[in-house]
Amino acid sequence: MHIFLIFLLFVLLVAPVTAVPGCQGGRDKDHRTKENCTAAGFTGVPAGLEPATKVLLFPQNLFSSLSWSSFQIFTEIYEIDLTGNKVPELTPSSAPILPSLSVLRLGSNRLTSLPDGSFSACPALTELYLEGNAVVSLSDNTFSGLSKLEILDLSSNRIQVLPQLMLQPLAVIETLYIENNTVLTMPDDWFSPKEEVPYLFLSANPWACSCSLGYLRRYLDEYEFNVYVRNGPIVTTDALSVVCDSPPRHKATAVLDVEESELCPLDYSYTPIHTATTAFPPTPPTPPSPLTPTFVEVTEWSDHLRSGVRGDGQSGPQPTLPTSRPSTESPANITPTNAQTDPLTTAKTTTTTTKATITTPMATTTTPMATTTTPMATTTTPMATTTTTMATTTTPMATTTTPMATTTTPGNNHHPHGNNHHPHGNNHHPHGNNHHPHGNNHHNQGNNNRRR
Repeated sequence: MHIFLIFLLFVLLVAPVTAVPGCQGGRDKDHRTKENCTAAGFTGVPAGLEPATKVLLFPQNLFSSLSWSSFQIFTEIYEIDLTGNKVPELTPSSAPILPSLSVLRLGSNRLTSLPDGSFSACPALTELYLEGNAVVSLSDNTFSGLSKLEILDLSSNRIQVLPQLMLQPLAVIETLYIENNTVLTMPDDWFSPKEEVPYLFLSANPWACSCSLGYLRRYLDEYEFNVYVRNGPIVTTDALSVVCDSPPRHKATAVLDVEESELCPLDYSYTPIHTATTAFPPTPPTPPSPLTPTFVEVTEWSDHLRSGVRGDGQSGPQPTLPTSRPSTESPANITPTNAQTDPLTTAKTTTTTTKATITTPMATTTTPMATTTTPMATTTTPMATTTTTMATTTTPMATTTTPMATTTTPGNNHHPHGNNHHPHGNNHHPHGNNHHPHGNNHHNQGNNNRRR
């Protein structure tokens, strides 16, 4: 009995005694030395703490800033707990002041943003807890240098956007808490290069199930057993906890229950764009080139020529005509000549040809075309463009003494003095009626009797 009392006294004498009021010394579950200063009203690190302490617990105190250098005296520091203080911001350090720090707890403070290199003072972090703050924005380099980080808790903040490259420095991340934020979408290849995160918490975010969420939809489909949900101390796997908040057609539907094709449906109707077209007026026809009066040899003079009456019914000088006559046993040779014409002589002079064989191919033209054996008057009346290809006529024309007047006005050419009839009736072609392309060919002097 006396031996037991002596042993107990010895233990009390050699046990560490904390010299700082409000702090309790001890060891953690892994037998690291610690100082528990919970809710002691400290606004900073108190003096008198043993420099060999490895775990410093200051939850529910009044820290209004975090000075990395104030912890520099703890050369073997492993964990710092500042949960529930009033720290509004973090100041990046230019040097790794706390190279041995592995666990940092900053939950339930007043952090609103985390600038680039916020944790450069402690590059050996393996666990970082930032839950319950008011963090709105992050950057690609917020967690730069934390290549050993395994657990990152960003739950219950106000994060809206996940930076595209935020996870790239976190090569060994295993547990990621993002639930209960205001995240709408996840960037493509966000988990690259470490594609699989074993413990992922994504619930309670207003996910917008649209085209931009296709990557998350495929990720959940492949790693659905890595998605968990927390209910107090209970943690269960539940990929269906990731639920759509918009659009209305998918609201309250699990992302996994929405087909990828439904995330980006072609739900709009294509309406062709009607381009206003301007109706341009038709291109005016090319004015016909002035026709050079052409004279041909004739076999007989008509009564009009012999009486000195012009084709328009007026007396006056007649154009000079060649006096030679072709042979009546062969087709007439048509020889164009240049001659002066009285301006008043606009009608064609009646002529009689002897068995003239006309073999004139008709082609598509844009100017008036007429086959004649009489002088042709110059005209300036514009003609509509003709696109009809006329067949070549090789049928010998019957001998006629009917004067042929050429007109350029489309349609039937009617003279006010009546129709021009042959004395023996209509002049028929052996194979049918011989019509001018623009209508019946009427002479302007009435019935023209053939002189025999």
